[in-house]
Amino acid sequence: MSKQVELRTRIPDELVERLDGYFFETESAHWGIMQKEIHDPYDVFGIFPDSETAHKELAILREEFPNLPENFVETAIIDTDWQNAYKEFVKPWSDRRLQWIPLWEREQITIPEGSVVVYLDAGMAFGTGSHETTRLCARRLLDYIEAHPEGLACQDLIDAGCGSGVLALSASALGFKKIYAFDFDPEAITVCHSNSKENAHLIQPEFAIADLEKGFAGGRQGDLVLANIQTDVLLPHSDPLIHGVKAGGTLALSGILTKELEQVRAHYAAQFAIQRPEVQISIDSRQDGEWGDLLFTLL
Repeated sequence: MSKQVELRTRIPDELVERLDGYFFETESAHWGIMQKEIHDPYDVFGIFPDSETAHKELAILREEFPNLPENFVETAIIDTDWQNAYKEFVKPWSDRRLQWIPLWEREQITIPEGSVVVYLDAGMAFGTGSHETTRLCARRLLDYIEAHPEGLACQDLIDAGCGSGVLALSASALGFKKIYAFDFDPEAITVCHSNSKENAHLIQPEFAIADLEKGFAGGRQGDLVLANIQTDVLLPHSDPLIHGVKAGGTLALSGILTKELEQVRAHYAAQFAIQRPEVQISIDSRQDGEWGDLLFTLL
């Protein structure tokens, strides 16, 4: 087995949100932040093919964050070790009826009566729904279902930028039958299909490799559209999302830093007025840490 290199250090609380935002926005292939339990301190870590690459990437990170701690610990690790190490940091998550459970805890957790469950193992690349942006979208999904207790089987849900498929599979668990999810990254769709196989108790969503333009091609629209996508994509590619919501439908945007919320809100409000002047919209927003969402309801 080949050896990889890990760099890791404990970081002060004031760096956590800034680093988390930077890694999310840059879609970092190496770096991440981990916390074992909710009250534990955070570590920043990176996995690299060799020591030279590790220290080159650390130097780049220090340019952005010069106050990073000096004492990064370098460790040589075996592929199989680091591929499974993340499991220590991934915990079950729940909100109301919805339960997200890592596959490796499948036999250890008793599901509360009346709950629905999604089993997940997306690995290091896409996570298992623990990021604030995914939780924000999941809460909007649950809110929508509570507001529309009837007719979910006939409604269309679209998960744009679906990542590991956690939101699409959650929609299936909660009663949607017509679910279309897409991501431009082929690896993401591979993970989606893998997670689908682990949830054979659910009606399987339709997964596709597509960007926003292709994903909504042919006039495809949803009653509920979820888009957990960062701001630098949401702004220049707003047109397909704006036209991708049915009249009377709902668009939930996440992946937005709180400092960017007003910019995204103003852009979408203006574009809805220009491109769909026949509809009125109401706008709501929530925050989780330094991340926020925007909910556009078409009236």
